[in-house]
Amino acid sequence: MVLEAGQTIKTIRMTQKHHNTRTYSPHKIRSQGLGKKLAKQLRPWHRRLGIFCALFIMLMAITGVVINHSNHLSIDSAPVQQAWLLDYYGITPPSKLAIYQTQPLSLASSDNLVWVQHKQAVEADSEIKGMLALDNMLIAVDTGHLYILSQDGDLMEKQDASMGLPRDIQEIGYDGQIWLKAQDGYFMADDQLIEWTKAMPFSPIPWAVPLQTDTAQTEAAAISLLARSSHLTWERVLLDVHSGRFFGSLGPWFMDLVALSLIIMAISGIYLWQQGRPKKKNRISSN
Repeated sequence: MVLEAGQTIKTIRMTQKHHNTRTYSPHKIRSQGLGKKLAKQLRPWHRRLGIFCALFIMLMAITGVVINHSNHLSIDSAPVQQAWLLDYYGITPPSKLAIYQTQPLSLASSDNLVWVQHKQAVEADSEIKGMLALDNMLIAVDTGHLYILSQDGDLMEKQDASMGLPRDIQEIGYDGQIWLKAQDGYFMADDQLIEWTKAMPFSPIPWAVPLQTDTAQTEAAAISLLARSSHLTWERVLLDVHSGRFFGSLGPWFMDLVALSLIIMAISGIYLWQQGRPKKKNRISSN
């Protein structure tokens, strides 16, 4: 009886040992070996891709945050005044630049823009033909409009042909009265600048002409930069950097490559994490 009981206990222990011992098929052993080799190959590439993408991830994150708050940071209207950056975008200087006065106020025009004290005052419908500074107002003309501005550069009135203004204006002058030279002849304004009368001047009219002094040339360089800056804001630059367009025609493709690298990193990271997990052991608790 004692022998039989001992043999029974020994049989139970051998059965438990048999259940606790893992059995591996040759196929399973081979797949685990391939998995370890693949993980070994993936680890260095995973690190390299991480280093490669880190700089661009930070760049995209920083530009994204700034763009989201562009209104609060005032970069949506902040002009770019770096000449090299304007050159990079291909923004050329204005084709026609004129300085009409430097003191006491700076008055200038660039193509169809009017500048007062280095601030853009008016965007005209066509090229500015001349500017005058009178007692308490500034006057500028393009081919079909007359603009009356305050000393601060605020637009107070805009006249056109419907208000009696002559068409195809070529010049503006002042000899105690304001004169316009148009394709149809000479026109003189009344004191309130309401009516324009066709007339022939008795003496040569001092037309508004750009200054040619050294001070005017220095002023022209500053206005030229301001005119170029008006076409580009920092928000536009940040958007181009964020999308990759800043780096040329291949920039968006390069950013797509970074995005693909991130996808590969995510997949390889999950795989490496799965391979590194501790294996669970099946245990049979003994009573």
